[in-house]
Amino acid sequence: MICPNCSKDLLQRQRPRHRCSYCRKEFALDPKSDGVGLHDVRIRKVIAKLTDEGRLTVTSGQLNYALQHRGRPPVKFRGSRSDAAALITFAVIGLVVAFILSGTGFGKWILLAALVMIGFGIRNWALADSPVPDTSVNSRWTEDQFRRTVLDRWRAVYGALPAGLVEDGLVQPGPLPAGPAFVVLCPDRTVGAFLHANRYHERHRALVVTDPRAVPAGLPLVVLHDASPYGHLRVAEARAGRPGLRVLDAGLSVRTVLTDEHKYTLLRDIHRPAELAARLERELPELTAGQRDWFAEGWWTPLAALPPKRLLALAERAAERITAPPAPRDPAALRTGPVRSPAAGRPESPVETRRRALAVGFMTWPEPGPDGTTEDGGRPGGTDLRKGPA
Repeated sequence: MICPNCSKDLLQRQRPRHRCSYCRKEFALDPKSDGVGLHDVRIRKVIAKLTDEGRLTVTSGQLNYALQHRGRPPVKFRGSRSDAAALITFAVIGLVVAFILSGTGFGKWILLAALVMIGFGIRNWALADSPVPDTSVNSRWTEDQFRRTVLDRWRAVYGALPAGLVEDGLVQPGPLPAGPAFVVLCPDRTVGAFLHANRYHERHRALVVTDPRAVPAGLPLVVLHDASPYGHLRVAEARAGRPGLRVLDAGLSVRTVLTDEHKYTLLRDIHRPAELAARLERELPELTAGQRDWFAEGWWTPLAALPPKRLLALAERAAERITAPPAPRDPAALRTGPVRSPAAGRPESPVETRRRALAVGFMTWPEPGPDGTTEDGGRPGGTDLRKGPA
């Protein structure tokens, strides 16, 4: 790893107890002991990217998701050919030693151990193509693990979190806007903390809530949700429970995620209730068979895992749409068609159109005056379409 203080490339033996052997300064994270990919230099680079070089404030939950694997996690198998080869290699060496010590009792034990290793090696090789049973895929670190491993350790070494990073639970929502223009419902606490940290509620006079029961009546509603069955159902419930009011679905849709799964953080929960599939088919008939199958397999994508710049842009567009004047309800107001005769109230024929234009002088060029110019100061040579060319 690279020392964050002196930029030296350190081997494991050169960084005992989280301290550089060259500059003797302490660092926060070691990828060998704290987790693969966790070291100070990488954390700083990731935060710089998430904050758009300091333009945004991001939360610890967003940093946690940024360190997750993108796309479907690698498939795990019951066996490994590399492990099998290692076992068989040691077994062969054991057989040679056992042959040399064949006249002693110690040689018999070595022979037995070699035969056992050969058996395990053959088993590993045979199961190398056999995947393990499906299991739930959760975040790499839970919120508590991430706090203890990264946040608390960083504070202990540097005294404070990196600039632009705040802890989800420590973000204060601030005073409620006077006369809010609309409500934003986002059950994910990380998303709510991110919006408050970037003063979204102040710029748009928005009331940001995480509990559906806290949504006041009589205001337009924006729903920010995960690409999950519960997120999509929450929009349907909001629309059913607020007839006559605008409810805007501004969340992450399953259709968007399925266009390219490799760009998103995918989690999996295989312990979903059996009646969920029937509820999706009944309440969300617009979902395709492929989208329902994806949900049935337990996959979902958290909204908080989106890049912060994209997440804020999504919320900004939602604010513009929910506060824009409603479109005209009368389709006839936007209908276009042929010009109608004022007298008959019917489509006007080309002959009638020409006659009306001639009556108002619409089709006459200005005539030249005594000084050789037209009345509007232009050049002569105009054409009166009633008389033909001049």
